[in-house]
Amino acid sequence: MTPRRGLLYHFTHISNLASIAVEGLYCDAQVEASQRTPTEVGNVDVKQRRQNLAVPLPPGGCVADYVPFYFAARSPMLYIISKGDVPTYSGGQDEIVYLVTNMERVVEEHLRFVFTDRNAALGFARYGDDLQDLDDYVDWELMEALMWHATAEEPDRMERRMAEFLVHDQVPWSAFVGVAARTDEVCRQAEHALSSVGKEIPVRPRRGWYF
Repeated sequence: MTPRRGLLYHFTHISNLASIAVEGLYCDAQVEASQRTPTEVGNVDVKQRRQNLAVPLPPGGCVADYVPFYFAARSPMLYIISKGDVPTYSGGQDEIVYLVTNMERVVEEHLRFVFTDRNAALGFARYGDDLQDLDDYVDWELMEALMWHATAEEPDRMERRMAEFLVHDQVPWSAFVGVAARTDEVCRQAEHALSSVGKEIPVRPRRGWYF
């Protein structure tokens, strides 16, 4: 894998950044059990569906027991957010920041993971857990493409662009290698949020990761 192909992307609202830097990034099941109240940017109906989908490989559980990462930025979910089509969130994409890690760091941190060949919210997603097999699950050309809309020849392009790397339970802050935002202003906000809790990590503007 090239370094670019080793990157993993999770996005969240800027207001969640400081608490994640202190506590780590928790899966949805843990967030709900602890009654945390982060700013939610995702589709609530999809998140509920993930609570009822079993993960067929160890450590098992349901999809909501895992922190999701994408293999590429500019995901279909972010596109939906950019269009204002998430009923429970109206903040737009400028308030979204990426938390970036990579597969090497996940392995170094001894985190348990599985991965899928498409959106894990789909009951027919295929699961793997051996990084040697990753190329059989992830369409890297699709991940590196600017556009991922469905075509007559490939009607499942969008769901495959949403292939996921799922980390069980929680990701410690030490596993992240950087933060990215769409604008310089939000980068400054991110740096301020991190400094307020005594954390430092590279924060960079990445306009091309957004719509």
